Amino acid sequence: MKPVRLNRWLIFILVGSVTGCVRYQPQPLLPDRMEQDFRARSLSDDGLRRFVATLLTNPPPAWPPKEFDLNSLTLAALYFHPDLAVARAQVAGAQAAEITAGARPNPTASLLPTWVANSFPGESAYLFGASFDVPIETAGKRRRRIEQARQSTRAARLAFSEAAWSVRSRLRAALVEYFCAQRALELAGAEAGVREQLTNLLSQRLQAGEASRFELTVAETDSLNARIALRAAQSRQADARLALAAALGLPVAALRDVPLSWPDFDKPKGDVCLDAVQGAGLASRLDVQRALAQYAAVDAALRLEIAKQYPDVHLDPGYEYDQGEHKFSIGPSLSLPIFDRNQGPIAEAKAKRDEAAAGFLALQAGAIQQMEKAIVDYQLALAQWSEASQAADNLRRRVEQSVAQQVRLGEADRLTLYYTQLQGFAALRARLDSLRQVQDALGALEDAIQRPLFDESDWQFIIRKGTL
Repeated sequence: MKPVRLNRWLIFILVGSVTGCVRYQPQPLLPDRMEQDFRARSLSDDGLRRFVATLLTNPPPAWPPKEFDLNSLTLAALYFHPDLAVARAQVAGAQAAEITAGARPNPTASLLPTWVANSFPGESAYLFGASFDVPIETAGKRRRRIEQARQSTRAARLAFSEAAWSVRSRLRAALVEYFCAQRALELAGAEAGVREQLTNLLSQRLQAGEASRFELTVAETDSLNARIALRAAQSRQADARLALAAALGLPVAALRDVPLSWPDFDKPKGDVCLDAVQGAGLASRLDVQRALAQYAAVDAALRLEIAKQYPDVHLDPGYEYDQGEHKFSIGPSLSLPIFDRNQGPIAEAKAKRDEAAAGFLALQAGAIQQMEKAIVDYQLALAQWSEASQAADNLRRRVEQSVAQQVRLGEADRLTLYYTQLQGFAALRARLDSLRQVQDALGALEDAIQRPLFDESDWQFIIRKGTL
């Protein structure tokens, strides 16, 4: 083979390798444009509609629905919330690492043009040579790298599922706060109205000489405090709406005139079995599964470091054109593991595996304790809510209704009715507080097993696969 022809082949190889390279694509961040896009988000977004249709096995016939409940709001949060965009990018990075792990080492080529300064007369002073290095990995190193990368990708998918569950958990907590704030506002408004009527009645009686100035002053003070409490309830509801919008990844304007629904909000369920909760939690907790995947990844890393004890083989074929003579050579080479047997990296990998095992045991123990505490807290909160609900119902049925009837029959006056209603508001607030506690306890119980207790929706199974 002539040198010129060999040069052409080398040029073709270089050009082919360059043309196969990925080119840089700029993707600048435009804060102003991103802000405009965020403020334009809404629950009627067409992209959200397509997302729901793709995600669910049985999508709703129309989007947006007439009322948004926890499930439909969860779908919106899974589409809009920025935390999932970050987790999705991390999964993409782990998948890209699989490509890196599976890559085979490229051979290298070296050109060796030579000029002989004291060549003999009549002989060419120029020589040409080329050498190649073809690395061959041994001991299954590539297979170990791929296994480590696959387990890391699995861990990243489970971390994505954890992020999705965290979004759902925060959304549920925000929705609980919103409904509680709304009902607290209704109670505060009703109580403020009754106290205003009571103040007006005592003012009229004071003028008629049937009430004292002290009674009126006390009533006016209580009425003022009721109006202050009403303003506080309005502020709480506004804050709850802001928190709900943040949990959805939407601007607060997107929730304007959006009907929200939670049919079973006042009907917490009590049929929760401790053994069933513990079994479901330990079997399906996302962080436990992620810890297992991380352990498998560090175990594969240890196997890789052990495999690195065995040197790779390098094939070094060469060619030289010398005064019309074609000289070929082939020289396999490998490093001699005399001074370093990769003991340091092996020891580090073993320590990381031991650390991952200890971390898994600590996580598992914490999960069991969290579930046990959550089930006890839920049972206690449920019992407290049942008592408060029963007390409020009894007061309304036995006292308020009988007093109202006495007023209609002329056996009692309106003043007695107003005081009775105020006692009823105290009982209703106690029931609302206990309802908030039981809903919070139920949310904590679901967080302990990282899945809904009383709802089996399509989206949660897709989330658990980390493929959203």
